[in-house]
Amino acid sequence: MTLWRTLVPLVLFSLASLPTWAGGGDGAVAALGKRLAPLETLSARFNQTVTSADGYIAQETTGKLTVARPGKVRWHSDPPYEQLVVSDAKTLWLHDPDLEQVTVRPFSNDISRTPAVLFIGAVDDLARDYAVTAEEEGNRSLYWLAPKGSDALYERISIEFVDDQPTAMALWDSLGQVTRIGFSEVVVNGPVNDADFRFTPPPGVDILHDD
Repeated sequence: MTLWRTLVPLVLFSLASLPTWAGGGDGAVAALGKRLAPLETLSARFNQTVTSADGYIAQETTGKLTVARPGKVRWHSDPPYEQLVVSDAKTLWLHDPDLEQVTVRPFSNDISRTPAVLFIGAVDDLARDYAVTAEEEGNRSLYWLAPKGSDALYERISIEFVDDQPTAMALWDSLGQVTRIGFSEVVVNGPVNDADFRFTPPPGVDILHDD
């Protein structure tokens, strides 16, 4: 699986716990939008696990994520699976040091195709692109998003908050593969370095354009 599909794109949560409240429709969309709207920047360490349909752990990675409105992303996974994704809201770069390759593509602000944009995209687009349901138990809130478009990369997405802080995300694709991402050391609306969202390909790498 490429990082385009595992980006974005959140300590793993138990899906078996029974919620004390559940709901869907406009109320769930409004509740999720209320949590996302104040988020201008987010930085965190992440731990990502990709599990195949038969339950085999295909990949485990750690790294650092930084996002900022509008459309700025920096996702850097640690060795031995090092990759760097950078967006300045216009262009998205994927640098794979092992392959000595940089892939360049236009940045898409479409949350139906790039789930990471949920944190930095247009909150008003939630109702258009997703059917949303919610579960709540104590200070923990779990939102389920089902893409409405037939061309979405994922069949369903879940986002967990504890209080108002995002703590986890999971994404299910059409092949039954599940990507789970846990956040730690989360800082919401802290200062970020704008230079983190700029990228110049290193000398000697192959540059591929994916338009």
